[in-house]
Amino acid sequence: MTESSGVIKVLGLHMSPRLDGSSAKMLNVFADGVEKAGAKFKALSVSQLDVRGCMECGHCSEKGECAIDFDDMNQIYSAWEEAQSDGKEGVSTKIVIATPVFFYDMPSQGKAVLDRSQAFWTRRYVLGKNADGVPGSKGFLLACGATKGKDLFMPVTLAVKYLFDAIGFPKSFPTLSYRGIERPEKFSPDQLAEIQKAGYDFVRPPQEA
Repeated sequence: MTESSGVIKVLGLHMSPRLDGSSAKMLNVFADGVEKAGAKFKALSVSQLDVRGCMECGHCSEKGECAIDFDDMNQIYSAWEEAQSDGKEGVSTKIVIATPVFFYDMPSQGKAVLDRSQAFWTRRYVLGKNADGVPGSKGFLLACGATKGKDLFMPVTLAVKYLFDAIGFPKSFPTLSYRGIERPEKFSPDQLAEIQKAGYDFVRPPQEA
């Protein structure tokens, strides 16, 4: 499996409080496509992590490190640091975020992760670390919601855009989003096929397939 250097890693970050909901279905199908393309896939789910909310204490503004060092956010920080390190070593690292929409935004568990990413924003834009971004990095957003509002995915898309920017990933990224999905069984076979193909193409673009 090659892209530019030979190794591709994909991290899936699941922002739902449930392990068996619609967004989990999306991520699992996407991961199947990634693995069919020959890449390694690793998932982290906030439903299995204890991530405290940001205290807005200002500690990260000076140190680039969060003052809360006793919860599971450190697992996510470590995954991002690994992605940044891999990029410098020529490994193509990619991140896919999967989330449902609650009241036109991410669930509170996912929002806590976003707020705690301020430490990485400070590292990049105040302390100058990874100022040029992570080489070979790429993001993807999977989102679904039960309602069908026109702007249903706007807040989530903007939040993910600036999360990716904070860790040095491109602010532009492909997205798959589906309205009217109340439970996993609501996905059609065509939608599931589209999600799997997106995972495959995320690793191996169509011209390389």
